[in-house]
Amino acid sequence: ASLRLWGWPSPSESFVDMCGRWPGLSLAPLEEDVLPRLAQLEHLVREAVLSADACSRLTVEQPRILSDYTVKALWRSGDLVAVNKPFDMRIDVPKGESRRWPEEKTLSDWFQAAHPGEKVRFCNQLDHATSGVMLMAASKVAGRLGSQMFESRKARKTYWALVLGTPPWPLGAEQRLTYRLADCPDGGFARRVARDDEPGEEAETFVRVLKAGFWPRHEHAEQDPACVCAALVECRPHTGRRHQIRLHLAAAGIPILGDDTYGGDPYGDKSGTYRMFLHALRLELPLDGDNAESATIEAPCDFAEELSEPPLGEVEGAGT
Repeated sequence: ASLRLWGWPSPSESFVDMCGRWPGLSLAPLEEDVLPRLAQLEHLVREAVLSADACSRLTVEQPRILSDYTVKALWRSGDLVAVNKPFDMRIDVPKGESRRWPEEKTLSDWFQAAHPGEKVRFCNQLDHATSGVMLMAASKVAGRLGSQMFESRKARKTYWALVLGTPPWPLGAEQRLTYRLADCPDGGFARRVARDDEPGEEAETFVRVLKAGFWPRHEHAEQDPACVCAALVECRPHTGRRHQIRLHLAAAGIPILGDDTYGGDPYGDKSGTYRMFLHALRLELPLDGDNAESATIEAPCDFAEELSEPPLGEVEGAGT
């Protein structure tokens, strides 16, 4: 019905094509995932963020845009709670604002439903577009404990990202990125790499290339001009600056696929990908003062399978 509303020809035939591109579509929960994602897309069309044609094309060609709108509990210890945050979901509705569309859900909504009467406190932050592990607390004491683990850098974070282009480093080798970061002069939310002659925040990220290939994945991706060279990388930020991973990868020449703020649009427009491919994969938390015990919390990452591995020697750079 949404495809028909957006003017897409032959919606029924397109659904068959969509299932071929993503076999999991027929099993996706309708009420929990598909319908809320369609409502989100309809909001983007109403607000002219996406045209109806672009929205239809994204839905048909990248049907995973209809997936993963459900917050999933991963771990709880006392009043500390970890969840898997979906992509393109806000953590809450800021004070003085309203929901962007009537069906919009936030992490706060999930927390209030799962823990009635308890006030949520966020121990770490993820961008609206980023998915993965988030830590929350149901009490002031737990909130302070969780936040201190991040502020003291005792919490160890691992991210996965699909990046646009071919990394210049060998597969498996770890690289240390130390570009200093600064705010933009216009005071907006976007940031930039600081110039050598100006002050900036020290930032450190360790990056390892896991796989190189083509995106989006299909049988003859290496021969399709619509497919782009991409790679799966693991990122371990030692510091926790805002937009640190996004800026460091962009400065290294491999912006995150779908990150339209920092050059990750594969086709030069914001409707090129259904999401920004950054995922908080793993969080390791010390559970006592001596760090003798720790909890390792993982959020499964689905987009790693969206990368086609090329024939041997097809992609230059990574692995050379």
